[in-house]
Amino acid sequence: MLYWLFENVNPIFVVFVLCPFIALLLGICWYATKYLSRAIALGISFLLPLLYIGSNWGTFIANLDALFMYGVVYSLITWGTYRLICTVTGYRL
Repeated sequence: MLYWLFENVNPIFVVFVLCPFIALLLGICWYATKYLSRAIALGISFLLPLLYIGSNWGTFIANLDALFMYGVVYSLITWGTYRLICTVTGYRL
């Protein structure tokens, strides 16, 4: 889907810079707002790989394993950001 908007974007940039940055922002928003629950933040970060593998049905089926692998990594980035902010501010779960 992201390639529909930006045709010349490098896939490495999307995988290793843009999506982790979005996952980091989701962790910050999860801490900062009461409306973004754990399930929503982790669910959105899990589905972030759809930004670059959801261009068509064939690409989606071929890269289904990347959805799960990178989705888990982005969810861990979101969770880690939330936990780091909680640790720094002294908030306990």
